[in-house]
Amino acid sequence: METSVKEMLAQLATTTQKAEIETLLQQTTAQLLHYYKIRARETQLYPIELESYFYRAGVFEDPYVHTNELQMNHFGELYVHRRGKDATSPYKMDNRVCMGISLSVSTGYYYSALIRSAIFADDSMVFGPNNVLMHFMCGVNASAHILDTHFFDTHHAGTFQLAPLFRFVEGQQVLFEVDASADPRDKSYLMHGPRIGLGNTAPYFQQLPLRTAIGKLSAPYAFKNKTQLMDNYLAESKLTGDAAKRLMKQMRE
Repeated sequence: METSVKEMLAQLATTTQKAEIETLLQQTTAQLLHYYKIRARETQLYPIELESYFYRAGVFEDPYVHTNELQMNHFGELYVHRRGKDATSPYKMDNRVCMGISLSVSTGYYYSALIRSAIFADDSMVFGPNNVLMHFMCGVNASAHILDTHFFDTHHAGTFQLAPLFRFVEGQQVLFEVDASADPRDKSYLMHGPRIGLGNTAPYFQQLPLRTAIGKLSAPYAFKNKTQLMDNYLAESKLTGDAAKRLMKQMRE
């Protein structure tokens, strides 16, 4: 599957049509949600919700993209969010600290996918980007032994104590294809919606359906804005009436 993903990512460096870029971004995250996992040291996660952040000067200037150096030409590496544009800029250390997977294969654009929700190898299903980061780093710390084992017993929205751990996961390949027999994800439905919490400074980019989720909308799946995900799925499926009602019931079961 890596070849097809990299082919799509290569197209992002040349196409000039916003609609085509939107489609390529959706196709890329769909591939990741179906066929890829993230592994660093002995910790691995299977993403079930991603948001695309892509910026290409003069073509697709999404103002919500950090345009950090680590989002450019660092395919398959983790990008822990930083406050500046340099690879050495300080980490964000508040309740917004989270991580994405860098997907750019070119020096011509920035692209990373924010990991909003994931299933971990320990069967934990974790929702919210900060929660995903903290659960992942807890696993990394279990083998790195940087922080006290009880550090993760209480919630830390963001803390500078985590910074030494981040160096164990950045600057290396962490994106791997999944053995289908070991993949814990439910792949019943692939859903799209606008990204979460962007503000309204750029309405066009704010409303683009660059958030992708996989699974269901039943109680265990604590995705934000579930109704919006369902409405978009029904619209894409072109279902109405009783057929739409049956599908809605199935998605919630």
